Amino acid sequence: MKTIFMLVFLTTCAASVFGMIPQPPVQAIALEGKLNYPFISERGGIAFLQLTVTTANIGVQSDRKPMNLAIVLDRSGSMGDERKMEYVKQAFHSLVDQLRPSDILSVVIYDDVIDVIRRAHRVGNEKSEINRLIDEVYPRGSTNLGGGLMEGLHQAERYASSGYINRVVLLSDGLANVGVTDPTELNRNAKRYRNYSISITTMGVGLDYNENLMMGLAESGGGNYYFIERPTSLASIVRKEMNVLSSVLAQNGTININLGRNVRVNDIIGCDYRGDNGSYVIPVGDLCANERREFTVELVVPEGTGAMNVANGELRYESSVISREYPTFSAAVKYTKDFVEIERNRDKDVQAKADIAVSTRQVDKAMKAMDAGDHAAAEQHLQKAQSIISASPAVSAAGASGTALRQQLGKMESYQKELKDSSGDLRRAKKSIQYQNYQTQKNK
Repeated sequence: MKTIFMLVFLTTCAASVFGMIPQPPVQAIALEGKLNYPFISERGGIAFLQLTVTTANIGVQSDRKPMNLAIVLDRSGSMGDERKMEYVKQAFHSLVDQLRPSDILSVVIYDDVIDVIRRAHRVGNEKSEINRLIDEVYPRGSTNLGGGLMEGLHQAERYASSGYINRVVLLSDGLANVGVTDPTELNRNAKRYRNYSISITTMGVGLDYNENLMMGLAESGGGNYYFIERPTSLASIVRKEMNVLSSVLAQNGTININLGRNVRVNDIIGCDYRGDNGSYVIPVGDLCANERREFTVELVVPEGTGAMNVANGELRYESSVISREYPTFSAAVKYTKDFVEIERNRDKDVQAKADIAVSTRQVDKAMKAMDAGDHAAAEQHLQKAQSIISASPAVSAAGASGTALRQQLGKMESYQKELKDSSGDLRRAKKSIQYQNYQTQKNK
């Protein structure tokens, strides 16, 4: 019997080492919800819920979904400056070269006139012809950005379905000064087309475009926003976007949250959201392989005793690449009169992320003050952001949380220095600060 037992034991060990025993499958998409205060005063108070979406490092580029891509290019007169148009052509030639025959491509160009130089249809063996069409674009006229965007959305809509990765890539270097220019209306249209699984990525080139509009369109459209200060960086940014599109695991992701009785949401920091009466939806957009996305929810927890489930939720998405096993989370608090117990159980990692998120909200306020020409108020908001980080109980901690807080503190100091050193021209400082803050909020 001893011999048989040892043989089984050794066989099991060897099988485990050499991978013969099936391992549990890696969860393609996971959702976690954690509170900074698992214990809270019986009088209630503010608590932060940190939602984390992680995706597995699954190789999808070789068998990715076909793309339904609409390129919308600004050809206004200013695109002739700094050889911008030449760099745009080079960058998008590279994009075209990466497309497959089964991909759908349309190309829209705009100044004060909107032209569709390639209507949406399969790439096939037409890459040389597509590149020739792009080469024939030249700068002229004004900037009907809204008209160009809407035509790009119409082109993408022709083939839009869950069988494609549907994306409009909008590039501009100037202010929308012809046609529809109201950001509210443009953002409303971007949200409407999310219902067709169409997302929008925006690329702002130089220092003259409206960063609020371009960032808002990307947020409403569920895509990415890029600040490209120098046109020489265009090719690398376009490659980055193509890598994102080539690794999409799921589309139209949403986190659906249900709150406990009398729990309220103060804010979901740094992202678009909707809902009331205890139910909220956070649009997550497309989810790519090997990605980590975080969302900070500021909650008001009512007074109470015992224990209470403050929130639960589910991440839903569409995918033909992975199975639809929608992950869930649940977060509860225990009430106590013991403030030492509250502090002893505080989650320092969640607290650090919450403090960074709250600091980015102050940076947003600073950017609005800059738009209003109130530079003193902008500096005050940045100082407040710095104070939030400095006062964090995790700022001196070892490990990733302390490092992240100290990096954020360095950014706040850098932002204040940028404002002081701008020599009267605040365009670069504002775009740079706003873009870095956007990347922090989006975990880019």
